[in-house]
Amino acid sequence: MALMRHLILLSLALAATGCGYTPPPRTDTASAAFKADLEACDSSVPDAVGKQAAKRVYTWAASAVTRWSRIDDGMNACMADKGWGRVRACSETELRQGNRAGGLVVTAAGIRCSDPGKAP
Repeated sequence: MALMRHLILLSLALAATGCGYTPPPRTDTASAAFKADLEACDSSVPDAVGKQAAKRVYTWAASAVTRWSRIDDGMNACMADKGWGRVRACSETELRQGNRAGGLVVTAAGIRCSDPGKAP
């Protein structure tokens, strides 16, 4: 019982920290097209993650912990597929080159690289 309570609290804590899509710099997040694409991904990705987790007992049991990172990954992939770009982990070469291409972004998770999205 105590383990279940801890998993529930962990899930709530992860949900409170927020998950989803971080757009690249200079993305027009106020545009109607961006909002529509974000809403479409936001409504489809959690359902897809839930269906994937329900396929096996062990993935369903682990989904209390892994669900939020899978939703993050799914949101980034969905928005990148729609042409909005994404913020991702940098390769060693990109980090060595620094910000020459303008793609480095400082986030709460550290330095990330961004793939360009639609022009503003």
